[in-house]
Amino acid sequence: MIETSKPVNSLEDSNFQIQVKDCYKIYKRGEIEVVALSGLNCNFHKGEITVIMGPSGCGKTTMLNMIGGLDQLNSGQIIVGNVNIAKLSKKNLEKYRRDHIGFIFQFSSLIPELTAEENIGLPLILTTGLNAEKKKYISELLDVVGLTDRKTHRPDELSGGEQQRVGVAAALANKPDIILCDEPTGELDSITKLKIMDLLRKIIETYPEKTMIIVTHDPELRAIADRMYYIRDGNISHQFDKEEMEKMKINNKTSSLINQTSQNGGNYKEFLIELREINHLVKGKINKIEKKIHPI
Repeated sequence: MIETSKPVNSLEDSNFQIQVKDCYKIYKRGEIEVVALSGLNCNFHKGEITVIMGPSGCGKTTMLNMIGGLDQLNSGQIIVGNVNIAKLSKKNLEKYRRDHIGFIFQFSSLIPELTAEENIGLPLILTTGLNAEKKKYISELLDVVGLTDRKTHRPDELSGGEQQRVGVAAALANKPDIILCDEPTGELDSITKLKIMDLLRKIIETYPEKTMIIVTHDPELRAIADRMYYIRDGNISHQFDKEEMEKMKINNKTSSLINQTSQNGGNYKEFLIELREINHLVKGKINKIEKKIHPI
């Protein structure tokens, strides 16, 4: 249990790994105030991948940084397990990041002088050190990301996709509860991107006790999502829950994106998905207007 300055109640629903409640974040640039988060509310579940999309500047990366303990809210709560991390001291926030968070970024940021195996083990060397058990776990991670035969290669001897896979394994080295991904496929070609998408899906299936959150502009990442949130102006504009995502996949409107071979067919399916999202958003707007016109 991570200490906090005030007691925190347990989650009402134990299925929630993370609850984001009424979160506000305002950045000041001189005399100008920029509202990054505006009363944001959302939940993230164990054993699931949640994909977050939205235009640049909408607040999605800000939210990721808040959950990762890289920045602090102006107000609101982020409850992880049964701890409100928004109330943690600086020291305990560092401990939270070290023990519970794994970051996967757009760029792998590997140490060029170290091998793949050494880059993966670096987080352990810098914290608790290596022993036989941890060396065995590093070997397991190399196997999970498909790089056992490349473990002695340095970054400049690896392809871009292989470097990203090393970065993914390094993010798992401290056995985090939460994996936060910021544009993990942003710098990859289309074939390599699909391999990384398959890898991310494999990780959450291999380690179902973990929670994965992906921030992206890439609509193809919907293919591996269990849930999706769209953010605009610092708040959720619309969302797709697990049941809705399953229906989309059953109808071949999402899962076919991974294996599609026909460009024309792909464009058509993409168009159907966009129409479904627009329909979802319009229905929500209509319901809000009707409630104002005909209040209960």
